[in-house]
Amino acid sequence: MIVEVPAAKPDGSGSYVEGQYRYRFTHCVEAHVETTVKPDAWNVSSGDEFTSYSAWDRTGSPDGYVWGVEFSDAYPGASMVADSPRAAVWSERLDRAMYEIQIETNAFLMKLVCHDLRVAQLAVGDPTTGDLMPLE
Repeated sequence: MIVEVPAAKPDGSGSYVEGQYRYRFTHCVEAHVETTVKPDAWNVSSGDEFTSYSAWDRTGSPDGYVWGVEFSDAYPGASMVADSPRAAVWSERLDRAMYEIQIETNAFLMKLVCHDLRVAQLAVGDPTTGDLMPLE
């Protein structure tokens, strides 16, 4: 999962992406994904104009959910499920500690059972230009 972290510009004139990070969930034995988009939005968002931001923009920005924006807002975000029955079963089966992580975004609810999380910074943002500069 690629995460971009926003920050306020030092001069207060707006925001920029402070950094870009890769979250790698290791030894993932279960992954459940379901939508958090409400049924009424699904009902008006099934046309091809919702499959890419540019197509949606070209058709006059109709009401609905644009699937093709290629990102989700991670709100309310990620949490570890305390005393997870799923993680307990896998911990016993594999004889190693397993954890259930829940990630809720504006479009999805993801539940992962994994052993570890590894985070690596991929890029740092420039508050003046807004450019992301890859790290080596």
